[in-house]
Amino acid sequence: MRLFYASHTYLVNENQKKLTAIAALPAVSHLACITPHLWREPVLGSVYPHQDPQANFELLPTRIVLPGNEMRFVYLSSACHLPSQRPDVIVAENGPGAFSYTQLLMARNRFVPKAKAVFFTWWNIPYRPRQPLRALEAWNMRQSAGAIAGNQAAADILRQNGFGGNILVLPQLGVDEQAFAPNPDSGAKVRAALGIAPDDPRPLIGYAGRLVPEKGLQVLMDALQGWQSGFHLLMIGNGALKEPLAHWGANLPSGQMLHLQASVPHSQIAEWMNALDVFVLPSLSTPFWLEQFGHVLIEAMSCAVAVVGSSSAEIPNVIGTAGRVVPEGDALALRQALSELCKNPAERKALAQAGRQRVLNTYTHAQIARQTLEFLQTL
Repeated sequence: MRLFYASHTYLVNENQKKLTAIAALPAVSHLACITPHLWREPVLGSVYPHQDPQANFELLPTRIVLPGNEMRFVYLSSACHLPSQRPDVIVAENGPGAFSYTQLLMARNRFVPKAKAVFFTWWNIPYRPRQPLRALEAWNMRQSAGAIAGNQAAADILRQNGFGGNILVLPQLGVDEQAFAPNPDSGAKVRAALGIAPDDPRPLIGYAGRLVPEKGLQVLMDALQGWQSGFHLLMIGNGALKEPLAHWGANLPSGQMLHLQASVPHSQIAEWMNALDVFVLPSLSTPFWLEQFGHVLIEAMSCAVAVVGSSSAEIPNVIGTAGRVVPEGDALALRQALSELCKNPAERKALAQAGRQRVLNTYTHAQIARQTLEFLQTL
């Protein structure tokens, strides 16, 4: 089977590991991926394609307009490499209403009309586009043989919006279980860099992600405000709440410490995860945003760190029984869950091991690749 992927996601070498896993499967004879020649991220700035000369797939950076606009960017190539690639299946990962997907479908119909087309979507909030965008999305969906939804809510919304093709519920990316693995030595180095002595009995609770209200960070502060003993709290990221967090941390009682760390390269996240006793993701549902997956959860779980998440959107489905889930917005329940885990090393260890096993069973790049190919073969 010849596969053709399309997404700005694969400019980054860490994300390309999924494509490497798919291309390595015996049923795949060739895999190519078209990406923008650059992408602009609010935090990271300009991102350029990473190209590994030893990769087992072909990366095709192509000039675009509107870099950074996921739904509206288009390639400056009407053929999009399809005449030379001759794929059996095209997988576009920018949503059913993306202009670039329309462009790929038009090129498919002209150059490789027998190729099946599949799109990916994370979108888990009900919506109804205005015309003419509604007509464009409807045309895209009619032209598609299948869809991959990053969560069950996204799959339900596709059905509500009239998509009649096959749907697979599967996250876009897995995790590298070898890079994100238990490593006490690297964790000890991070703790030392934070000034935490080896014999310090205080637990280290961690969070990584955007420092914004919808991530439930005010709930986390409220939960820890009533903590009766010492703790260390490590917050990795940037965002609008950085200054309020710093102010809150500066006024914590003796024995309670906040460590604010700006965003770190993704290749180093595993080191920071390994320093933690507990990882927390207390996200809140809003009218305009719901947690689509919480990829950082499976990274922590893969490092054998016990996790606590809120009941927001997809988080309970990601954690399953391999961690603690508390009602979103409930500071008291969050405090209780964190306190119980921090005081109970045996439960913490059991959940850490269960989380690691859940990742190995479900969320590695190899598992995502296998399930993806099985779905594409059904088309």
